[in-house]
Amino acid sequence: MKFEELKLIRLKPDTEILPFDCDDADLNGFLFEDAKNYAKNLIAVTYLIHDGKNTLAYFNYLNDKISHTDIGNIDKFIQRIGIHLPKEKSGHKSYPAVKIGRLAVTKDIQISGLGTKIIQFTKNYFSTNNKTGCKFITVDAYKNSLGFYQKMGFKYLSSRDKKSDTRLMYYNLESIT
Repeated sequence: MKFEELKLIRLKPDTEILPFDCDDADLNGFLFEDAKNYAKNLIAVTYLIHDGKNTLAYFNYLNDKISHTDIGNIDKFIQRIGIHLPKEKSGHKSYPAVKIGRLAVTKDIQISGLGTKIIQFTKNYFSTNNKTGCKFITVDAYKNSLGFYQKMGFKYLSSRDKKSDTRLMYYNLESIT
């Protein structure tokens, strides 16, 4: 697969969604049933990657924040997140982030490196053209994708969600610059 031949399209109400199956009913369902409504209601923006015949991947962004309540208490929050901030800003109780709401790659090419390319694009997009004033990228990672996000430099925000179906992870955009 040649990545340069793929098309990145921002999903609009009239966008045709080409065939897609990532082997996960929730992620497939979101794309076909909810993504356009999320855009219409200003909740999330979804991007499609396709080759002209099929949707190979999709991902979306929404605004988020990292808050002291995500970790449990303000002292742990300052220890974990405050070290990434200027001293005069370390007393805030929350910090802006962009969330990767969903990221899915069709089952036929899941080990092709396309997911890695999407994360690299995201890091570059929000560190170079930081349009929302965010400091962090967050993701509620499914258990089967934790290793992928760790490999991409994401860290666990808390241990409180160890037994959940998803884990809240974050990436500090300042580590790029």
